[in-house]
Amino acid sequence: MQLGKKLVLSVIATSTTIPIILDAATGDSLNLKHMYYTESDNRIDIDFTLLDFKKDFGADYSLSVSASHDSISGGTPVWDSKSGGSSVATSDVVSGPSPCVNEAQEYLCADTRTDNIIGDGFTTSEDNVYRNVHITDKRKAISASLTKRTLRRDEITVGLSHSKESDYKSSELALSYLYNLTEKRNRSFSVGISHQANDEFFYRDKSWKGINITNFQVGYTHTLSKKTVAQANFFAIKQSGALSNPYQTIVRKFDVSLDDNPYYKYYLSTEKRPDNKNAAGLSFDFSSKVLGNTALHGFYRLYKDDWGVLSHTVSANAFIDLGKNWTLAPLVRFYKQSEASFYKNSGSEDYTFNQTDYGSADERLGAFNSMTYSLGVEKKVNNKLKLDAFVSKQHQSNGLDLNWVHVGLNYSF
Repeated sequence: MQLGKKLVLSVIATSTTIPIILDAATGDSLNLKHMYYTESDNRIDIDFTLLDFKKDFGADYSLSVSASHDSISGGTPVWDSKSGGSSVATSDVVSGPSPCVNEAQEYLCADTRTDNIIGDGFTTSEDNVYRNVHITDKRKAISASLTKRTLRRDEITVGLSHSKESDYKSSELALSYLYNLTEKRNRSFSVGISHQANDEFFYRDKSWKGINITNFQVGYTHTLSKKTVAQANFFAIKQSGALSNPYQTIVRKFDVSLDDNPYYKYYLSTEKRPDNKNAAGLSFDFSSKVLGNTALHGFYRLYKDDWGVLSHTVSANAFIDLGKNWTLAPLVRFYKQSEASFYKNSGSEDYTFNQTDYGSADERLGAFNSMTYSLGVEKKVNNKLKLDAFVSKQHQSNGLDLNWVHVGLNYSF
Protein backbone atom coordinates (compact mmCIF):
# COMPACT_ATOMS: atom_id res chain seq x y z
CA MET A 1 0.00 0.00 0.00
CA GLN A 2 1.56 3.26 -1.13
CA LEU A 3 -0.05 5.21 1.72
CA GLY A 4 3.12 5.44 3.70
CA LYS A 5 5.69 2.82 2.94
CA LYS A 6 7.63 4.47 0.13
CA LEU A 7 8.15 7.65 2.10
CA VAL A 8 9.07 5.65 5.17
CA LEU A 9 11.72 3.68 3.32
CA SER A 10 13.12 6.83 1.75
CA VAL A 11 13.46 8.36 5.21
CA ILE A 12 15.43 5.34 6.35
CA ALA A 13 17.63 5.34 3.27
CA THR A 14 18.62 8.98 3.69
CA SER A 15 19.03 8.58 7.44
CA THR A 16 22.07 6.33 7.08
CA THR A 17 24.32 8.01 4.58
CA ILE A 18 26.56 5.82 2.44
CA PRO A 19 30.24 6.79 2.70
CA ILE A 20 32.54 7.37 -0.23
CA ILE A 21 34.77 4.30 -0.18
CA LEU A 22 38.48 4.91 0.20
CA ASP A 23 40.51 2.20 -1.55
CA ALA A 24 37.47 0.55 -3.10
CA ALA A 25 37.84 -3.16 -3.73
CA THR A 26 36.18 -5.36 -6.28
CA GLY A 27 35.20 -8.98 -5.94
CA ASP A 28 32.37 -11.47 -5.74
CA SER A 29 30.09 -11.21 -2.74
CA LEU A 30 26.72 -12.16 -1.31
CA ASN A 31 24.91 -9.82 1.08
CA LEU A 32 21.90 -10.64 3.24
CA LYS A 33 20.23 -7.88 5.25
CA HIS A 34 17.16 -7.70 7.44
CA MET A 35 15.57 -4.62 8.97
CA TYR A 36 12.69 -4.08 11.38
CA TYR A 37 11.18 -0.58 11.48
CA THR A 38 8.49 0.85 13.75
CA GLU A 39 6.82 4.23 14.33
CA SER A 40 5.28 5.70 17.47
CA ASP A 41 1.54 6.33 17.93
CA ASN A 42 0.68 2.83 16.66
CA ARG A 43 1.62 3.75 13.12
CA ILE A 44 3.71 1.86 10.59
CA ASP A 45 5.66 -1.37 11.20
CA ILE A 46 7.86 -2.80 8.43
CA ASP A 47 9.80 -6.06 8.07
CA PHE A 48 12.33 -5.74 5.24
CA THR A 49 14.70 -8.40 3.86
CA LEU A 50 17.26 -7.86 1.07
CA LEU A 51 19.50 -10.34 -0.74
CA ASP A 52 22.23 -8.85 -2.95
CA PHE A 53 24.66 -10.71 -5.22
CA LYS A 54 27.72 -9.18 -6.93
CA LYS A 55 29.93 -10.87 -9.49
CA ASP A 56 32.97 -9.69 -11.46
CA PHE A 57 33.60 -11.17 -14.89
CA GLY A 58 37.28 -10.50 -15.34
CA ALA A 59 38.37 -6.89 -14.95
CA ASP A 60 35.90 -5.40 -17.45
CA TYR A 61 32.42 -6.43 -16.31
CA SER A 62 30.55 -6.41 -13.00
CA LEU A 63 27.04 -7.68 -12.36
CA SER A 64 24.85 -6.87 -9.36
CA VAL A 65 21.48 -8.52 -8.71
CA SER A 66 19.26 -7.92 -5.68
CA ALA A 67 15.87 -9.10 -4.49
CA SER A 68 13.85 -7.83 -1.55
CA HIS A 69 10.63 -8.52 0.29
CA ASP A 70 8.92 -6.34 2.85
CA SER A 71 5.62 -6.36 4.68
CA ILE A 72 3.87 -3.37 6.18
CA SER A 73 1.21 -3.16 8.86
CA GLY A 74 -0.21 -0.68 11.32
CA GLY A 75 -2.03 2.58 10.78
CA THR A 76 -1.55 6.02 9.28
CA PRO A 77 -3.50 9.21 10.09
CA VAL A 78 -6.11 10.60 7.67
CA TRP A 79 -9.28 12.64 7.97
CA ASP A 80 -12.30 10.41 8.58
CA SER A 81 -15.91 10.77 9.68
CA LYS A 82 -16.54 9.90 13.33
CA SER A 83 -18.76 7.07 12.12
CA GLY A 84 -15.81 5.62 10.24
CA GLY A 85 -17.79 5.62 7.03
CA SER A 86 -14.94 6.99 4.95
CA SER A 87 -12.36 4.45 6.08
CA VAL A 88 -9.93 3.39 3.39
CA ALA A 89 -11.02 -0.17 4.04
CA THR A 90 -14.15 0.26 1.94
CA SER A 91 -15.36 2.25 -1.03
CA ASP A 92 -19.02 2.02 0.05
CA VAL A 93 -18.86 5.33 1.85
CA VAL A 94 -21.77 6.61 3.94
CA SER A 95 -21.25 9.71 6.06
CA GLY A 96 -24.69 9.93 7.69
CA PRO A 97 -27.98 11.61 6.80
CA SER A 98 -27.76 14.70 4.65
CA PRO A 99 -28.51 17.99 6.44
CA CYS A 100 -29.79 19.27 3.09
CA VAL A 101 -32.91 17.06 3.24
CA ASN A 102 -35.86 18.23 5.35
CA GLU A 103 -38.67 16.18 6.86
CA ALA A 104 -40.62 16.42 3.61
CA GLN A 105 -37.68 14.81 1.83
CA GLU A 106 -37.04 18.01 -0.12
CA TYR A 107 -33.43 18.63 -1.12
CA LEU A 108 -32.51 22.17 -0.09
CA CYS A 109 -28.87 22.49 -1.21
CA ALA A 110 -27.19 23.15 -4.53
CA ASP A 111 -25.49 20.12 -6.10
CA THR A 112 -21.99 21.59 -6.25
CA ARG A 113 -20.00 18.52 -5.28
CA THR A 114 -17.01 17.47 -7.36
CA ASP A 115 -15.91 13.92 -8.12
CA ASN A 116 -13.44 13.79 -5.22
CA ILE A 117 -16.10 14.47 -2.56
CA ILE A 118 -16.89 11.61 -0.16
CA GLY A 119 -20.41 11.24 1.24
CA ASP A 120 -23.11 13.89 1.85
CA GLY A 121 -21.15 16.19 4.11
CA PHE A 122 -21.91 17.72 7.52
CA THR A 123 -23.03 21.13 8.75
CA THR A 124 -20.37 21.10 11.49
CA SER A 125 -16.69 20.24 11.38
CA GLU A 126 -17.00 18.30 14.63
CA ASP A 127 -18.34 15.29 12.73
CA ASN A 128 -14.87 14.71 11.23
CA VAL A 129 -11.81 13.43 13.05
CA TYR A 130 -8.13 12.99 12.14
CA ARG A 131 -7.15 9.46 13.14
CA ASN A 132 -5.28 6.33 12.13
CA VAL A 133 -6.74 3.92 9.61
CA HIS A 134 -5.46 0.37 9.35
CA ILE A 135 -3.23 -0.63 6.44
CA THR A 136 -1.45 -3.82 5.47
CA ASP A 137 0.44 -4.91 2.38
CA LYS A 138 3.43 -6.81 1.02
CA ARG A 139 5.97 -5.71 -1.55
CA LYS A 140 8.41 -7.68 -3.70
CA ALA A 141 11.23 -6.08 -5.69
CA ILE A 142 14.09 -7.16 -7.93
CA SER A 143 16.87 -5.15 -9.58
CA ALA A 144 19.96 -5.78 -11.67
CA SER A 145 22.81 -3.64 -12.98
CA LEU A 146 25.69 -4.37 -15.33
CA THR A 147 28.87 -2.28 -15.43
CA LYS A 148 31.25 -2.25 -18.41
CA ARG A 149 34.77 -0.81 -18.02
CA THR A 150 36.51 0.62 -21.06
CA LEU A 151 40.22 0.43 -21.88
CA ARG A 152 40.84 3.67 -20.00
CA ARG A 153 38.72 2.31 -17.10
CA ASP A 154 35.71 4.54 -17.63
CA GLU A 155 32.48 2.86 -16.52
CA ILE A 156 29.15 2.43 -18.30
CA THR A 157 26.34 1.06 -16.12
CA VAL A 158 22.85 -0.08 -17.13
CA GLY A 159 20.28 -0.92 -14.48
CA LEU A 160 16.77 -2.39 -14.39
CA SER A 161 14.39 -2.73 -11.47
CA HIS A 162 10.81 -3.77 -10.81
CA SER A 163 8.63 -3.83 -7.71
CA LYS A 164 5.05 -4.86 -7.08
CA GLU A 165 2.50 -4.64 -4.30
CA SER A 166 -1.26 -4.97 -4.28
CA ASP A 167 -1.93 -1.40 -5.37
CA TYR A 168 1.37 -0.14 -6.79
CA LYS A 169 3.67 -1.33 -9.59
CA SER A 170 6.99 0.23 -10.53
CA SER A 171 9.55 -0.39 -13.31
CA GLU A 172 12.75 1.58 -13.79
CA LEU A 173 15.54 1.83 -16.35
CA ALA A 174 18.79 3.61 -15.45
CA LEU A 175 21.92 4.50 -17.42
CA SER A 176 25.10 6.14 -16.14
CA TYR A 177 28.59 6.95 -17.39
CA LEU A 178 31.69 7.63 -15.30
CA TYR A 179 34.52 9.38 -17.12
CA ASN A 180 38.02 9.50 -15.62
CA LEU A 181 39.54 12.93 -16.19
CA THR A 182 43.11 11.73 -15.54
CA GLU A 183 45.06 8.53 -16.14
CA LYS A 184 45.53 8.17 -12.38
CA ARG A 185 41.73 8.18 -12.00
CA ASN A 186 41.94 10.63 -9.12
CA ARG A 187 39.34 12.92 -10.72
CA SER A 188 36.17 11.78 -12.44
CA PHE A 189 32.96 13.15 -13.92
CA SER A 190 29.73 11.17 -13.90
CA VAL A 191 26.34 11.60 -15.52
CA GLY A 192 23.25 9.45 -15.07
CA ILE A 193 19.60 9.35 -16.00
CA SER A 194 16.76 7.07 -14.95
CA HIS A 195 13.11 6.77 -15.86
CA GLN A 196 10.53 5.15 -13.65
CA ALA A 197 7.06 4.11 -14.89
CA ASN A 198 4.59 3.45 -12.08
CA ASP A 199 0.96 2.35 -11.90
CA GLU A 200 -1.12 3.27 -8.86
CA PHE A 201 -4.53 1.82 -7.99
CA PHE A 202 -7.24 4.32 -7.06
CA TYR A 203 -9.65 2.14 -5.14
CA ARG A 204 -12.62 4.53 -5.09
CA ASP A 205 -13.13 4.40 -8.85
CA LYS A 206 -11.29 1.05 -9.18
CA SER A 207 -8.84 2.31 -11.80
CA TRP A 208 -5.08 2.19 -12.38
CA LYS A 209 -3.37 5.51 -13.08
CA GLY A 210 0.18 6.20 -14.21
CA ILE A 211 3.06 8.10 -12.62
CA ASN A 212 6.28 8.91 -14.49
CA ILE A 213 9.48 9.94 -12.73
CA THR A 214 12.65 11.03 -14.53
CA ASN A 215 15.83 11.63 -12.55
CA PHE A 216 18.95 13.30 -13.99
CA GLN A 217 22.24 13.66 -12.12
CA VAL A 218 25.76 14.89 -12.78
CA GLY A 219 28.65 14.57 -10.37
CA TYR A 220 32.31 15.34 -9.85
CA THR A 221 34.62 13.28 -7.62
CA HIS A 222 38.12 14.37 -6.61
CA THR A 223 40.61 12.20 -4.74
CA LEU A 224 42.52 14.88 -2.85
CA SER A 225 44.99 12.43 -1.31
CA LYS A 226 45.31 8.75 -0.48
CA LYS A 227 43.14 9.41 2.57
CA THR A 228 40.65 12.03 1.40
CA VAL A 229 37.89 12.07 -1.22
CA ALA A 230 35.38 14.84 -2.03
CA GLN A 231 32.31 14.66 -4.23
CA ALA A 232 29.70 17.14 -5.53
CA ASN A 233 26.44 16.28 -7.30
CA PHE A 234 23.60 18.13 -9.01
CA PHE A 235 20.27 16.39 -9.53
CA ALA A 236 16.95 17.23 -11.17
CA ILE A 237 13.72 15.24 -10.83
CA LYS A 238 10.54 15.53 -12.89
CA GLN A 239 7.33 13.77 -11.84
CA SER A 240 4.03 13.70 -13.72
CA GLY A 241 0.76 11.82 -13.57
CA ALA A 242 -1.47 10.79 -10.67
CA LEU A 243 0.67 12.22 -7.86
CA SER A 244 -2.20 12.43 -5.36
CA ASN A 245 -2.37 9.68 -2.76
CA PRO A 246 -5.74 7.90 -3.12
CA TYR A 247 -5.81 7.03 0.59
CA GLN A 248 -5.16 10.52 1.96
CA THR A 249 -8.16 12.74 2.71
CA ILE A 250 -8.88 16.40 3.49
CA VAL A 251 -11.89 18.45 4.64
CA ARG A 252 -13.47 20.90 2.21
CA LYS A 253 -15.81 23.69 3.29
CA PHE A 254 -17.95 25.54 0.77
CA ASP A 255 -21.29 27.25 0.29
CA VAL A 256 -24.09 25.00 -1.00
CA SER A 257 -26.94 27.48 -0.70
CA LEU A 258 -29.41 28.06 -3.52
CA ASP A 259 -29.73 31.78 -2.77
CA ASP A 260 -27.63 34.67 -1.47
CA ASN A 261 -27.74 33.39 2.10
CA PRO A 262 -24.56 31.35 2.70
CA TYR A 263 -25.06 27.78 3.87
CA TYR A 264 -21.78 25.98 4.52
CA LYS A 265 -21.11 22.27 4.67
CA TYR A 266 -18.00 20.25 5.51
CA TYR A 267 -17.19 17.49 3.07
CA LEU A 268 -14.58 14.78 3.34
CA SER A 269 -12.60 14.65 0.11
CA THR A 270 -9.67 12.77 -1.33
CA GLU A 271 -6.58 14.94 -1.30
CA LYS A 272 -5.67 16.78 -4.50
CA ARG A 273 -2.05 17.39 -5.49
CA PRO A 274 -0.75 18.94 -8.72
CA ASP A 275 -0.19 16.48 -11.57
CA ASN A 276 3.39 17.68 -12.04
CA LYS A 277 6.35 18.27 -9.74
CA ASN A 278 9.80 19.54 -10.66
CA ALA A 279 12.63 19.34 -8.16
CA ALA A 280 16.35 20.05 -8.14
CA GLY A 281 19.18 20.12 -5.67
CA LEU A 282 22.83 19.77 -4.76
CA SER A 283 24.73 17.36 -2.54
CA PHE A 284 28.27 17.36 -1.20
CA ASP A 285 30.25 14.47 0.33
CA PHE A 286 33.60 14.51 2.07
CA SER A 287 35.42 11.47 3.48
CA SER A 288 38.81 11.42 5.12
CA LYS A 289 40.86 9.01 7.20
CA VAL A 290 41.81 11.46 9.93
CA LEU A 291 43.58 8.96 12.19
CA GLY A 292 45.13 5.56 11.72
CA ASN A 293 41.96 3.92 12.99
CA THR A 294 39.29 6.54 12.23
CA ALA A 295 37.61 7.78 9.05
CA LEU A 296 35.08 10.63 9.03
CA HIS A 297 32.32 11.24 6.51
CA GLY A 298 30.36 14.47 6.11
CA PHE A 299 27.30 14.99 3.92
CA TYR A 300 25.06 17.92 2.94
CA ARG A 301 22.03 17.94 0.62
CA LEU A 302 19.88 20.82 -0.60
CA TYR A 303 16.49 20.06 -2.17
CA LYS A 304 13.88 22.40 -3.67
CA ASP A 305 10.68 21.66 -5.59
CA ASP A 306 7.89 23.72 -7.14
CA TRP A 307 5.38 22.49 -4.56
CA GLY A 308 7.10 24.82 -2.11
CA VAL A 309 9.20 22.26 -0.23
CA LEU A 310 12.75 23.34 0.62
CA SER A 311 14.87 20.90 2.63
CA HIS A 312 18.35 20.69 4.11
CA THR A 313 20.09 17.51 5.22
CA VAL A 314 23.35 17.50 7.19
CA SER A 315 24.97 14.34 8.51
CA ALA A 316 28.26 13.20 9.98
CA ASN A 317 29.41 9.70 10.76
CA ALA A 318 32.62 7.97 11.71
CA PHE A 319 34.17 4.55 11.15
CA ILE A 320 36.41 3.59 14.05
CA ASP A 321 38.67 0.54 13.93
CA LEU A 322 38.59 -0.97 17.42
CA GLY A 323 41.09 -3.74 16.66
CA LYS A 324 40.55 -7.48 16.59
CA ASN A 325 38.48 -6.99 13.39
CA TRP A 326 35.80 -4.82 15.07
CA THR A 327 34.58 -1.50 13.58
CA LEU A 328 32.27 1.00 15.29
CA ALA A 329 30.12 3.35 13.16
CA PRO A 330 28.22 6.19 14.95
CA LEU A 331 26.08 8.63 12.93
CA VAL A 332 24.14 11.84 13.58
CA ARG A 333 21.85 13.47 11.02
CA PHE A 334 19.76 16.67 10.95
CA TYR A 335 16.93 17.25 8.50
CA LYS A 336 14.67 20.27 8.01
CA GLN A 337 11.97 21.03 5.45
CA SER A 338 9.36 23.69 4.72
CA GLU A 339 5.75 22.80 3.96
CA ALA A 340 4.14 22.39 0.57
CA SER A 341 2.07 25.37 -0.58
CA PHE A 342 -1.18 23.36 -0.51
CA TYR A 343 -0.64 21.65 2.86
CA LYS A 344 -2.69 22.38 6.00
CA ASN A 345 -1.98 20.83 9.38
CA SER A 346 -4.92 18.86 10.81
CA GLY A 347 -4.40 20.55 14.17
CA SER A 348 -4.37 24.13 12.88
CA GLU A 349 -7.26 26.53 13.38
CA ASP A 350 -7.95 26.67 9.65
CA TYR A 351 -7.52 23.17 8.28
CA THR A 352 -10.25 23.22 5.62
CA PHE A 353 -10.01 23.81 1.88
CA ASN A 354 -12.43 25.32 -0.62
CA GLN A 355 -14.28 23.37 -3.27
CA THR A 356 -11.60 23.10 -5.96
CA ASP A 357 -8.12 24.07 -4.67
CA TYR A 358 -5.22 21.68 -4.29
CA GLY A 359 -5.05 20.33 -0.77
CA SER A 360 -3.32 17.79 1.46
CA ALA A 361 -3.19 17.00 5.18
CA ASP A 362 -0.33 14.50 4.77
CA GLU A 363 2.12 15.35 7.57
CA ARG A 364 5.05 14.40 5.33
CA LEU A 365 4.29 17.50 3.23
CA GLY A 366 4.31 19.73 6.30
CA ALA A 367 7.12 21.76 7.85
CA PHE A 368 9.19 19.79 10.34
CA ASN A 369 12.72 18.94 11.34
CA SER A 370 14.24 15.73 12.63
CA MET A 371 17.30 14.36 14.36
CA THR A 372 18.58 10.87 13.66
CA TYR A 373 21.06 8.94 15.77
CA SER A 374 22.54 5.62 14.71
CA LEU A 375 25.15 3.28 16.10
CA GLY A 376 26.53 0.42 14.06
CA VAL A 377 29.09 -2.30 14.60
CA GLU A 378 30.87 -4.58 12.13
CA LYS A 379 32.76 -7.77 12.88
CA LYS A 380 35.16 -9.30 10.37
CA VAL A 381 34.91 -13.01 11.16
CA ASN A 382 37.51 -14.02 8.59
CA ASN A 383 38.76 -12.95 5.16
CA LYS A 384 35.44 -13.92 3.60
CA LEU A 385 32.72 -13.22 6.17
CA LYS A 386 31.64 -9.95 7.78
CA LEU A 387 28.70 -9.35 10.13
CA ASP A 388 27.13 -6.00 10.92
CA ALA A 389 24.28 -4.52 12.98
CA PHE A 390 22.81 -1.03 13.32
CA VAL A 391 20.38 0.53 15.78
CA SER A 392 18.81 3.85 14.75
CA LYS A 393 16.34 6.35 16.19
CA GLN A 394 14.77 9.44 14.62
CA HIS A 395 12.68 12.09 16.37
CA GLN A 396 10.60 14.51 14.31
CA SER A 397 9.39 17.88 15.55
CA ASN A 398 5.80 16.93 14.70
CA GLY A 399 5.94 14.38 17.51
CA LEU A 400 6.63 11.24 15.48
CA ASP A 401 9.39 8.86 16.59
CA LEU A 402 10.96 6.32 14.21
CA ASN A 403 13.04 3.34 15.35
CA TRP A 404 14.71 0.61 13.35
CA VAL A 405 17.28 -2.13 13.73
CA HIS A 406 19.32 -3.67 10.91
CA VAL A 407 21.40 -6.84 10.85
CA GLY A 408 23.36 -8.20 7.90
CA LEU A 409 26.13 -10.42 6.66
CA ASN A 410 28.55 -10.12 3.74
CA TYR A 411 30.23 -13.18 2.28
CA SER A 412 33.04 -12.76 -0.28
CA PHE A 413 34.08 -15.62 -2.52
